[in-house]
Amino acid sequence: MVKKTVACILIFALCLALTACGGSNSGGGTASNSANASNSGDSSAPEKKEPVTLEFWTLSLQPTFTDYINGVIKDFESQYDWITVKWTDLPYDAMQQKLVAQIAGSKAPDVVNIWTTLLLGMAGKGALVDLKQEATPEQLSIYQESLSKSNEVGGALYGFPWYVTPPITTYNMELFKKAGLDHPPVDYNEMFEMAKTMKETTGAYLYFPNEMCQVLFSNGIQILNADKTAAAFNTPEAVDLLTRLQQGVKEGWIPRTDWNNWDNMIKLYAQDKLAEISLGAQTVTRIQNEAPDSVSKTNVAPPLLGTAGIAQGALQSLAIPTASKHHEEAILFANFLSNDKNQLAFDKLAAIMPTTKDTAKDPFFTSDTESLEGKARAEAAKAAAVSFDLGLGVEKESEVVSTVNGMFESIMQANKDPKTVLNETEAKVNELLK
Repeated sequence: MVKKTVACILIFALCLALTACGGSNSGGGTASNSANASNSGDSSAPEKKEPVTLEFWTLSLQPTFTDYINGVIKDFESQYDWITVKWTDLPYDAMQQKLVAQIAGSKAPDVVNIWTTLLLGMAGKGALVDLKQEATPEQLSIYQESLSKSNEVGGALYGFPWYVTPPITTYNMELFKKAGLDHPPVDYNEMFEMAKTMKETTGAYLYFPNEMCQVLFSNGIQILNADKTAAAFNTPEAVDLLTRLQQGVKEGWIPRTDWNNWDNMIKLYAQDKLAEISLGAQTVTRIQNEAPDSVSKTNVAPPLLGTAGIAQGALQSLAIPTASKHHEEAILFANFLSNDKNQLAFDKLAAIMPTTKDTAKDPFFTSDTESLEGKARAEAAKAAAVSFDLGLGVEKESEVVSTVNGMFESIMQANKDPKTVLNETEAKVNELLK
């Protein structure tokens, strides 16, 4: 559910504009020369190469961004005239199965757009190129370090960060005023204090928590140990956190169902039954489209943070499968697609935030302080610094995440003892890691 929710948020972000603006196995050239050309915009023709065709897969970008992607490809091909890019766009539900099958059949794409959980899962199987080994320092230097780390395992880097949707808080000012609260909670401790007050005074829930892995990690509880050989989440801090959440569920001020269900949150928000949503800035757009009567009482604020001072963001990256026969050209294209110029143009078309250092400084992100959309964009730009995209980097990533998230049903719905459930889940995860 988590990876699907994250992907849905990103897809939605891409589909609803917030602005009125619209080592190589075959290439034979040096990566540094090509990288310098990419980053500087130098269009001087490199040494003539043998023709190369790159297979490039994206995730649900057509038809909304067909012209944008085709434009970037055209610019790239004009600068590197020995390379042709063949673009394929896949729906979210088809990407994982098709990618795994293609790699197993040694027919992998050369560049693929994937989300963090899948990226790290594929990296754990040795299916992706370590960019620290094959990209140049110039190519690697343009990205935000915090976002690059989301794509790292054991010091190796498996994807260029492409775009991100940091969380912000979107809240109902009237409900907060009615509850006697003058601001949304800034962290989990305040959330616990305010949630009970909100429910008792207004009948509305304050907040729907994220999925269990994210709740634990954002509150400083590691999912796995440092060498990723065993579970690390069965701690006294986890027992305390889950017990407090369970108590809120029992007393009715924390929801019992539908954690991390964005559609349900929008529905309840429209009915004044939910006071805030701490997800991407595109929540504002959904409220404008799906709950127009709520717009006049809506404002935005920084995201709700865990006690670790971080909040879940959603990152999309560009990876190079090891099965590609054109590593150098693939890295060159992925770096070009995600460079400063092309990211800024993409960000102006959709409610996404940049992953490069210089693009994040562009005044476009903070110039509108009047409209709700502009304020949301400014909050999102600031929130990038405290966002993370949790990935475990183990072969059975999806199974481990699903197992940990399954504690929600056992503790919050079946009302089992948190310590007992942590013990059982720890044993299951350790078995998966053998």
